[in-house]
Amino acid sequence: MSYQVLALKYRPQLFEDVVGQDHVTTTLANAISSNRVAHALLFTGPRGTGKTTIARILAKAMACEQGPTPTPCNACKRCKDITNGHCADVFEIDGASNNSVDQIRDLRENVTYMPSSARVKIYIIDEVHMLSTAAFNALLKTLEEPPDHVLFVFATTEVHKIPATILSRCQRHDLSRIALEQISAHLGSLCEKEGFAIERQSLDLIAIEADGSIRDGLSLLDRVLSACPDKTVTREMVSAGLGTMDRQLMADMAHAVFNRQGDALIDLVDHMNHSGQDLKKFYADIIFYFRNLNVIKLCGPQNPTLNLTPVEKDSLNQLVASLSQDYLNLMLQMLLENEALVKHASHTQTALEMVLLKMIQVNPGMHIDQIIAKLDTLAKQIDTHLSGQPGQQAQAPRPVEDPSPEAPAPAPPPAHQSPPEPGPAMPEPAACSPPSVPPFDDKEDTGSNPKNPSEPLSWAKFLDKIQERLPFIFTLLSRSQAQVSCDEVRVTLQIKSDFEKSRLRTKNTELQRLSKQFLGKPIKFELTQESGPAKENHETRKAEDKARQHASMHPLVQETRRLFDGEIIL
Repeated sequence: MSYQVLALKYRPQLFEDVVGQDHVTTTLANAISSNRVAHALLFTGPRGTGKTTIARILAKAMACEQGPTPTPCNACKRCKDITNGHCADVFEIDGASNNSVDQIRDLRENVTYMPSSARVKIYIIDEVHMLSTAAFNALLKTLEEPPDHVLFVFATTEVHKIPATILSRCQRHDLSRIALEQISAHLGSLCEKEGFAIERQSLDLIAIEADGSIRDGLSLLDRVLSACPDKTVTREMVSAGLGTMDRQLMADMAHAVFNRQGDALIDLVDHMNHSGQDLKKFYADIIFYFRNLNVIKLCGPQNPTLNLTPVEKDSLNQLVASLSQDYLNLMLQMLLENEALVKHASHTQTALEMVLLKMIQVNPGMHIDQIIAKLDTLAKQIDTHLSGQPGQQAQAPRPVEDPSPEAPAPAPPPAHQSPPEPGPAMPEPAACSPPSVPPFDDKEDTGSNPKNPSEPLSWAKFLDKIQERLPFIFTLLSRSQAQVSCDEVRVTLQIKSDFEKSRLRTKNTELQRLSKQFLGKPIKFELTQESGPAKENHETRKAEDKARQHASMHPLVQETRRLFDGEIIL
């Protein structure tokens, strides 16, 4: 055949010609110049990134008649033989087809012989991870201590399959994926050499499909150029030749999802189906597209993990500017969760339409982080408003007594009850003998009655003391009615339950002690049981609660709750 594909015709012959692997080629060139080349080297990386090419250049650099040199002449007989694959001292072995222990034993026997014409014997084993365990074990000793005239060069795409005993005996060099801009520029230079006119956007499409592999990019370019007899390549010809989807269609799909346009999504999927595109491949492109949206939103458009052109980066950056990170994460998660559904569906178009229509049902407007932020802002505004208006906070109501000496001493009314009706007048405290223990020091009480300083405000202060020591009893007494006489304090208290009555009886001794200490009088309780509609309502609620609890424990209810992982709310 007279025609030679681009990948072979323009294969790099010098370290400086290798695209995108400067960290490896520079290291090898410096090692050759300083005579520090290891006896065993391992090149690992994705397919089509230059592993075997660098191995051949290294072989020429070591065997060149002007070498060892980092820049082989490519003109001497040895360089030409290595380039054409005819050199007797350079052996290229396919690890996939020569992986048995017997073949490795033959290699061990041959390494003992001196090279025929070159300075060293070079063994290049491609896809070395395909060797069997026995073959690796047979190679160990020779690999660790080879003869001075032998150099081993290994290449693999799956370095994790190589035993650690082999890795520890090799100098490892990791080749990386080639950036989109470098692939596009390299393809453009080759098109100029071949005399083809091609747009930069078309080169970018090829570079994107190459996915970091320079060899894949050259193969794709070869296919595109073969379909252009007039040597003018357009973007439409590239899309048709590669069978790739127009990038604008993906942008239209994203806009339809974000704008919740279900009819546009249906039309777009139908167009893709009738144009002959693989809908499963289209779904994979959608996932990759939303992954790029998430990366741009999180890391910015200049992140190196984005395999996009600068124009596409700017377009996606503008698209996600008004969207939240949580919303984009939810979109990508929904696509990944339904990937198996689309992949294995017998009606791929229907499954794809269902997933896209489900995506437009997600509301991008309000998310939990935004809700929390708005609530925080509202709380701060309320606090600022209240702090700027003194006296807004409600004060605890204090009992107010009638200052008239003829009026009885009513108990402080509760907040939810109206003041009780005035009872019969109590006898004047002055006619009674004073208590043996003064109840309080009323000198500081500016609101006390000077004629009866112990009656109205002594009960209020007594309630304060009860609140400190017996909070539950204070709750009961706060809704009571008290009348202070010469000999005792009569307290009328309405009991709502037997529990309150029991607690009051339990604390009666301590109450009497506190009453004599602070009031100088004992307390006599008049208890009344709650009755009427309130009691009936209480009994009704109690019966309803009992019936509800009994129903919730029914086996059918419990089984239904288990099946649906539900919760009983009524």
